[in-house]
Amino acid sequence: MTQLLIRTPSRLHFGLLGWGPHCPRQFGGVGLMIDSPGIELSVEPAEHWQAEGPLADRALRVAERLVTAGVDLPPARLVIQHAPDEHVGLGVGTQLSLGVARLLLRMAGHHEPSPATLAVLCGRGLRSGVGLHGFARGGLIVDGGRRTDDGIPPLLAHLDFPREWKVLVILPGPHGGLHGTAEVQAFAQLPPIPEDVADRLCRLVLLGLMPAVLERDLPTFGAALAELQERVGRCFAPAQGGVFARPELASIIQGMEAEGLHGAGQSSWGPTLYAFSNESDGRRAQILETICDRFDLPESSAFWTNVSERGAVVSSSR
Repeated sequence: MTQLLIRTPSRLHFGLLGWGPHCPRQFGGVGLMIDSPGIELSVEPAEHWQAEGPLADRALRVAERLVTAGVDLPPARLVIQHAPDEHVGLGVGTQLSLGVARLLLRMAGHHEPSPATLAVLCGRGLRSGVGLHGFARGGLIVDGGRRTDDGIPPLLAHLDFPREWKVLVILPGPHGGLHGTAEVQAFAQLPPIPEDVADRLCRLVLLGLMPAVLERDLPTFGAALAELQERVGRCFAPAQGGVFARPELASIIQGMEAEGLHGAGQSSWGPTLYAFSNESDGRRAQILETICDRFDLPESSAFWTNVSERGAVVSSSR
C-alpha cells in the first residue's frame, strides 16, 4: 500500500494593498512562506473515509467538498501528524485544504492541478492569493488582487529570500484573529482604503521590499515593511482596536525592534508576530532568550525559522 505525504509551509501575511470602489483590483497583498510551523499529513487508500490528528474534521470536509464537486476519488485515510492552531495568522486553513486536495488528487491518478484549480476546488484564495501561490512556490509572494468577485488573485512576483535572513516567529496566544463570518463583517464595515495610502503601499512593495530582497539589504527591507505594517494597521484599526490586534502585541514588536531586529510586525489579523535578522546563531539565541524573558513567553511560542524555498513538498512511502 502506497502512502503519500506532504509537508506545507506556513504563511506570514504582511498586508493587503487596497480595497474599495476606487481600487481597480480588490485587496492584493504581499507575504512570505516559512518552514515552521508547517503542516505534515499523509493519505493512503482505505475502505471508507477517515481522518486522524489535529484538524481531522476540516480535512474530511475538504475531501467531501471535492467529491461533491464531482471529482472521482476513492475513499482514503488521512492522518495529520502536525498542524499549527487555526486562525492565528499563519494561513493554516489554506495550506491544509490545498495539501489534502493535492494528495487526494495524486492518489486518484489525476493530473497535477494548477494552484488556481486547487483554489477553486477548495474554495480558497477568495481574498488573498499569498498562501495559494506560496503553497506552490515558497518565498516572497506578491499577488495582484481580484478583478471580479470570483477571480483568483494573479501572482505578480515571486522572489527567493536570502538564506541568511532568519525569521523570528512569536505565537503569543491565546486569542486568535478575526476569521469566518466575523472577518467578512469586518471588511464590510471597514471604510475604503484612501487612494493615497493604497498608492504608498504599492510603492513600498515595488520600490522598497522587492529590490531590498534582491539586493540583500535587510535594513531597507525592514524599514519598508515596518512602514507598510503601520499604514495597513491604521486602516484595520477600526476592526481590531488599534494598529495591532492587542496592546501587548505592540509591546512585543517594540521589544523586537529594541533588540535590533528588522521589519517586526503582525501577520494578518494576528496574533502571530515576526521579525528578521541576519545575525550569527549565537546572537540570535541571545535575542530569543531576552525577548522570552522580558515578555514571559514559553519556549514553545517563540522560535527562529527559515523561509520556505520550495513551498509544499510531496513524497511517498510503502
